[in-house]
Amino acid sequence: MRQSLVTTAAVAAVFFASGAWTPQQGWLAAALSVVQLGPLLWSRRAPAAVLVVVTLATAGHLLLDQPRNTMYVPVLLALYSTPQRWLAVSAALVVGAAVFPAKGPLDGTVLAVTICAVAWLLGAERRRALADRAERAARRLHDTLAQTTAVMLVQAETLRAVGNLTDADRARLDTLLAAGRGALTLVRRTLDDLHDDAERAPDLAEVLARLRTAGLVLDRDPVLPALPRPVRELAERFVAETAVNALRHNGPGVRLRFAVVAGDPVTITARNPLKGNPSASGGYGLAGLAEQAAAAGGAMSFGPRDGEWVVSVELPAAGTRSRTGSRAA
Repeated sequence: MRQSLVTTAAVAAVFFASGAWTPQQGWLAAALSVVQLGPLLWSRRAPAAVLVVVTLATAGHLLLDQPRNTMYVPVLLALYSTPQRWLAVSAALVVGAAVFPAKGPLDGTVLAVTICAVAWLLGAERRRALADRAERAARRLHDTLAQTTAVMLVQAETLRAVGNLTDADRARLDTLLAAGRGALTLVRRTLDDLHDDAERAPDLAEVLARLRTAGLVLDRDPVLPALPRPVRELAERFVAETAVNALRHNGPGVRLRFAVVAGDPVTITARNPLKGNPSASGGYGLAGLAEQAAAAGGAMSFGPRDGEWVVSVELPAAGTRSRTGSRAA
C-alpha cells in the first residue's frame, strides 16, 4: 500500500503541476481528476477495475476541456499494472479517440495509443521477469530440497525395513516418512502453481493431522467462518504456520489453542505456553504474515502474555483490500 501511495502521489504531482487541472476548469473537471487519480491506490490489487474507471474518467476529462498529454498519465500507470491485453488495447483506443477531436490523428490519437502501448509492454516485461525469477527459484528448490529429501526417505525406509527397532522407533520413523512425503508434495505443488498461475493455500486439515502425529496437542481444529477466497487462504495459512512453529519451537507435547471470533473483522488468536525467551521481533515468518495481513486490510499482533506466546490476526470478512511464517514461541 505504501508503494502505491508514493506512486500515486508522484503521478498526482505531475498531473497538477502540468496544468492538467486548474481551478478555471470547474468542479466537473475536478471530480474527473479525482476519479482519474484516486483508484490508482488500488492498481496492484484490482488492476482491471482500476483501468476501466481511470480510462473512462480520463476520456471524459479529455473531451471536456482542451486536452494536455499529461491528462492521460494516470491511464499509463493503470496500464502498467494490467495483465489483460484486450483490456489494455481497449483503453488505449478509448484514450486515442478522446484526444482526436482536439489534437488530430498524429499528435493526438497515434501519440496517445503509442505511449499507452509502451506503458503496457513495460508492465508485461516486468511481469515476465518476475515469473522467470520465481520459476528459477522453484526449480532450484526442486533440485536441492526434493532430491535431498528423497535420499532421506530412502534411507529411512531402509532403516525401517532392516533395522532392529522398537514399536516407538517405528512410529517415529513413520512420522518422519509422512513429513518427508508431504514436503515432496509441496514442492510439486509449487511447480504446478507456476504453470497454473495460481496460488494454493495449504491443506489445513492435512497439515494439522500431520502435526498431531508429530506431537502437537490441539484440542480441536479451528472453525473458520465463511470468508472470501483470498481472506480464507490467508486465515488458513496463519493457522497452519502458527501450528507448525508452535511445534518447531517447543517440541512434542506443546499445547496450542485457537480462538476464532466471527465478525468484521474476523479475529483468530493462537496461544501456546511460553518456552524460553522468544525474539521480540517474532522472526522472519511472523514478519511475512504481518505484511500479508496488512496488505489484506487487516492487522496482526504477537508477543508474550501471561506466560503464553500469543499471536492474533484480524482479517476483513467482507473481502480483501489487497492480494496473496509465523513464530509461535
